[in-house]
Order: sequence, then structure tokens, then C-alpha cells
Amino acid sequence: MYTDFRKQLQSKLAAINDAGLFNERGTIMSGKAVIDTDNSQLLNFRSPYPFQLNICPSEQYVNSASVATLEKKIANQLNTDDCLLYNSPADAGCAIANHLLSRTDALIYNSLGQFAISGSPVFCRATKYKYHGFDAEDIEKQLKLAQAQQNRLLIIDAVDIATGNIAPLNRIFGLAAKYNALVAIDQTLSAGLIGKSGKGVCTLFDTDVTAEIQTGSLQNIGCSGAYIAGRREIVDYLRQQTSAFQTSAPITPRDIAATCATIDAIADMDTERQYILQITNYFIKKLYCLGLEIPPTQTSHFAVMTGDSDRTETIAETLAKKGVLVTALATPHIGKDQCRLILSLSASHTKDDVEKAASVFESIATMFPARQ
Repeated sequence: MYTDFRKQLQSKLAAINDAGLFNERGTIMSGKAVIDTDNSQLLNFRSPYPFQLNICPSEQYVNSASVATLEKKIANQLNTDDCLLYNSPADAGCAIANHLLSRTDALIYNSLGQFAISGSPVFCRATKYKYHGFDAEDIEKQLKLAQAQQNRLLIIDAVDIATGNIAPLNRIFGLAAKYNALVAIDQTLSAGLIGKSGKGVCTLFDTDVTAEIQTGSLQNIGCSGAYIAGRREIVDYLRQQTSAFQTSAPITPRDIAATCATIDAIADMDTERQYILQITNYFIKKLYCLGLEIPPTQTSHFAVMTGDSDRTETIAETLAKKGVLVTALATPHIGKDQCRLILSLSASHTKDDVEKAASVFESIATMFPARQ
């Protein structure tokens, strides 16, 4: 059996290699801004932890730490009633899809979203409606279509993964109220990074309305795992329904204590959050001066347009070989002519890092399409 399957894999690998896209570096699991390898250093703009904190909690803090303590701290950070921890964003997404929504319900989500349910529609029994970006007219259109279902859950990314822009929550909450929909906000690129004390995008808007659900990963504080926070009844119900394997990953008291201490520390890092935006704007100006097309962004997460999918993958691989890690967003995840590189910055990135990265971009600037 494997002989035939092996030949198929060899053929596919040969095609990847011929296209110059073969990954010889393997999977790089590091949140550092600068990654040391055997032969060189890599500037990490793919998935750096926003804040590099080396917190060592006291033994007294460790002994008093518990999962319940961490859940309460996350709930307080997001101004929600309660919180439930999960092993991963995928587990959290599946819990919502399997337990909160039924076949008589509707799920309205961003076709480019990072929300776990968006990427795993097979697990969701609800009728699914897709909108694009933060297009309020498209969202309203899908909400109108979803009126045939009993309940409607509108999922919105706090930060658009394709542009780095912030969700227009005033408009979103208005549409949700008009069409009687629940709102779930994915805070993955927001919590800890945006708003006063890092409380996320909700604090940026003058509204008394809050989302029924807030979900996200703990990657912004350098931890594994995910959470669902929100209305008490929702969290209580999920706590009864969620399978043990979705929440049973071992987490030591010391890890819990370190995570709690990190959340406390991040709340007082408004200066660092401001610095991240400043260094991001500095980087964007450097790249813009090279003639690269960069859509407007409101966060430390931004895009560089590259055109078609093959060019995007080739540019990303070339940058990696020259020591700069970025994310390639290409088809089928995005439209054929809307492919782009995604870059994220952290408080650990320096102007020197940005200068070096900009120099690498300059060396391959001819690979990018001309700015319109």
C-alpha cells in the first residue's frame, strides 16, 4: 500500500522543490523576535510574542495558583462574567460549534477569519453564512439571510488578519441588535495588545453593549492554550458539555502562577504597547519608501501586497533564506489577486532589527509588483 502512496508524495514533493518552495528549515517554534539557528539568526516577524517576560513567581504564589484563579483573571481582564480554559483554539472553536449551536441555528463568520470554527466547518452543525472582511453591508446581508434560523451567532475577529485593522464594533453591535444575533469576538490579535491595560478592542469604543462571547489563544503572553470567556450561562453550559480531552492538558501550578503573573504585568505595559505601534509605523514607512504596497493598518499587524499565489510563496521563502520570517497569505485562503505577506512586530524588535529587515526587502524589491 505505502509503495503507491510514497510515489504520490514523492511527486508532490518534487513539484514543491521545482517551484523553489521546499522548506528545509523545518518547523520553527519560537516567539522570540530574533531566533538563533545553527548557522545564522532569523528576524521573526511571523509569530513573535508581543512581550518577552521572564516571570518567576514566588513559591507562595505557586502554591495558591489554580485553574479557577487563572480563569477568573482572564474574565476580569476582558470584563466578562466567567471564563473556561481549553487546550487549543481549535478545541475552543469545536466546543462552540458542537455544544452551543445546533442544526436549527446559524453561524455568520468572516471567510478570512482566524476563528477555529471558520477553518473547521465540518464540526459545525449550524447553517453557515460567510461575509468578507469588515464589510458591514455584506454582514447585514448575511444576517438577513440567517433570519430563517432559530439563533444566530455572528463571529467577528477583533483584528482583521488580512490587514491589521480593528473591527468596527459600534456598527457590528448595532447590526447584531437589529437582527437579533449573538456576537462572538476572537481576541487572539487583540487581548494584551490593544486598549488601555491590554483589555482588547472592546475598550476602544464608546458603547455599553458587550459581546456574549470572547475567545482567543494565550499566545500573546507566551503561553499555550485558549479560552472562552463571556456570559455566565454560556460558560456554565460549556463547562457541563465540554469533553474532558479538550480541557485536560496538564498545566502545572507553576505554569498557572506564571501565566497569572504575566497577565498582571501586561496590564501595566501601556508604554510597551505604544512602542510596538511606533516601531511598526517606522517599519511600514521604510517598506513604503521601497515602493511596496501596504494597506492601511491600525495595529502592529500589517500586510505587504504581493499579487499572485506563486509569487507570494516564492517571496516568503526568499526572505526566509535571507533571514527574515514572515507569513504568506495566499490562495485558497484569500482571493487570487489579493495575496500578501503578513508581518507582526513585538516590543522586543529594535530599530536595528527593522533596518536589517528593510535591507533584505530592498534586496528583493524587484520581486514585488509595482505599487498602484
